[in-house]
Amino acid sequence: MKFTKLSLIAAVAASTAFAGGDIAPVEPAPAAAPVSTESTITGEARLWYQTMDRGANLDLFSKGGAAGDAALRLDYSRTVLDGAVKLNMGVQTLSTLGLENELVSNTFVGHGPAIVDDAIWVDIFNAQISLGNTAIIAGRQALDTPFFYTETWNIAKNTFDAVVVANSDIQDTTLVGAWVGRGNGTPGYTVMADNTSLNGGMNAFSGDNPAYAFGAVTKLIPNTTAQAWYYKIPGVADAYWLQADANIEGVQLGAQYAGTITNTSAIPEDTSAWAVKLGYGMENLNVWGAYSVRDDANGIDISNIATGHTMGSQSKLYTEAYWAYGYVGARDAQTYAIGGDYNFGFATVKAQYTDMTSDFVSDMNEFYIGTGIDLGPVDAELAYTSTALNGGDRFNTVIVMLNMPFAL
Repeated sequence: MKFTKLSLIAAVAASTAFAGGDIAPVEPAPAAAPVSTESTITGEARLWYQTMDRGANLDLFSKGGAAGDAALRLDYSRTVLDGAVKLNMGVQTLSTLGLENELVSNTFVGHGPAIVDDAIWVDIFNAQISLGNTAIIAGRQALDTPFFYTETWNIAKNTFDAVVVANSDIQDTTLVGAWVGRGNGTPGYTVMADNTSLNGGMNAFSGDNPAYAFGAVTKLIPNTTAQAWYYKIPGVADAYWLQADANIEGVQLGAQYAGTITNTSAIPEDTSAWAVKLGYGMENLNVWGAYSVRDDANGIDISNIATGHTMGSQSKLYTEAYWAYGYVGARDAQTYAIGGDYNFGFATVKAQYTDMTSDFVSDMNEFYIGTGIDLGPVDAELAYTSTALNGGDRFNTVIVMLNMPFAL
């Protein structure tokens, strides 16, 4: 469920973060060994509703300020060669279920040329191969790296056509190399669905040029996960990301430094940002505060390049807001955020306040409170945000997300 938002890829140390599968490195099966197969079918049904009172003559729960969508995802996996190879395929569908006739005027995701048409596309189609301490994932997949990643905040996720190689021969360290050919992310919507094609709106990032990513994640420093990434995106920019996160007896410390180096005249200047985080966690309670600064250069935002180069893309900076994406990594953004969550057992309550100011783009501040509840087979999340942009009137947003995961 969306309540647990994406974290940075400390999980890549298990060589599984890129395709969402369980692919612990194992030795390949001997040639004479019997071939075993195992298949699973899993999925999730979603029904989401959002209402806001932003805009003239719009009230909460009025049709004009509301959005709604239904989605169904089916994922099929088959392991062969005694687990050395895993084949994955996933299909994503979207429908308004006719909600636009009575209850809503917008959708969470574009449904292709006609915004209310049903849409279907293949969002996962890959093979995972384990060769000793090396894992290879080739095909359409989810990614989780600082500048290229799958955003999970929306009802449908963006994915990539890519080849990822992860090696863990070095103790407590994973080295990663990735070729990224295409993606279907688009600013503000996460995924661009085209209901006339199962391709799902896949496009190269700059003409027909692929992108490349290289990373290292290590836990060699006690109580610390450190990572370094470098990207080459022809016709857009080179990019880098450095991060270290430590947890010492519940005290959480984090530091980030990232930037882009333009390689085209269309993007005039290099950009950079840094962020720090301090938090404390105990059995049921976690609290934290963070601060970030993006320089005032006129160039690419420090956010998900895969879903756009300018405002509208989600950022991996510690200070990212709950719902008002596209600000903390923008030009001259100075942002602080405080937040926390408490697990009551039957439900988890989470709150966050984010405040961003800039001399070049819209200011933003957002207060969020939400709860995640398990209602039998349904994971429910209720969220409320109060947001002000560029000193304008504050508006309210209520979001209801009902998710039902299943296995066949």
